[in-house]
Amino acid sequence: MKDTTLYDELLGLKQPWYVAGVRLEVVKQEVEVEVRSKDTTWACPECQGRMHIHEYTERRWRHLDSCQFKTIIVCQVPRVQCSEHGTQMVQVPWAAEKQGRFTKLFERFAIAVLQECSTSAGSGLLKISWDEADGIKQRAVKRGWRKEEKVCPRIGIDEKSYGKGNKFVTIVASIQEGSYDSRTCWRR
Repeated sequence: MKDTTLYDELLGLKQPWYVAGVRLEVVKQEVEVEVRSKDTTWACPECQGRMHIHEYTERRWRHLDSCQFKTIIVCQVPRVQCSEHGTQMVQVPWAAEKQGRFTKLFERFAIAVLQECSTSAGSGLLKISWDEADGIKQRAVKRGWRKEEKVCPRIGIDEKSYGKGNKFVTIVASIQEGSYDSRTCWRR
């Protein structure tokens, strides 16, 4: 199996995207994966209108490590010219955010690491800066806020002590007419 085929499979690339080359830089401890796209008609990211390529912009994303080597995806991303929305960069399937510098898989892994340890420790393990790690956390929190908010018309709150000493449990419950529906329990 060639390196390009291996990374095609690892990245889960589908047409028109393909791995054109893989470069190993042992001194820098990096693997650089060059991804290209075949000539095709693209859609405007805003209105989905069919467009032809206007120009290319080189972008780089941090991906999950390959063994002990930092893996970077490099791609000449097509830009399309839309009469309504102007010049737009095509959305690539591996990117976590439109203008982000990390892949979806890397951000998912980074979030799991950052849930288990401090930002400083996580940034060291992930080989990224503290600011980059904090940015990943902030974007994850922002994505969580996008979820539909559910308003409870009535809630009940109670505090119970347990065990020896000052151990308390706070119980928050949504109260439905004629019923008691416990939703969440926080420990203090």
